Amino acid sequence: MIQCACLVATKNGRLLLVRVRDNPHWYLPGGKIEPGESPEEALVRELGEELNISVRKDSLRYLYTVVGPAYGVPGEVSLVCFSAEWDGSIGPTGEISDVAWMGYDQTDKFAPAIRILIQEHLK
Repeated sequence: MIQCACLVATKNGRLLLVRVRDNPHWYLPGGKIEPGESPEEALVRELGEELNISVRKDSLRYLYTVVGPAYGVPGEVSLVCFSAEWDGSIGPTGEISDVAWMGYDQTDKFAPAIRILIQEHLK
């Protein structure tokens, strides 16, 4: 199972999502937890690499874990979800090609685990 640390940021009925290298599906910001790394450390690192933001570590709050089918690879993914505040302006960097606040109803554009997240936690 792939384990990822992810940011769940919502605003006005929209969810902050990212797209990797023009992939047709959108994902939560964050990424894989490396060996020896805590989920919180992974999230801080990934958000700096992907969105060029600096997470305020004292604002990190665990929300829930979502398990669903991994997109594009066999098996499942475990999304360890957090809320957080950050400094800096969100902008795509590294492997991220797009960042957007997307409505919960745009599920046809979301990776399978994101659909589960919306169904179980955000509606």
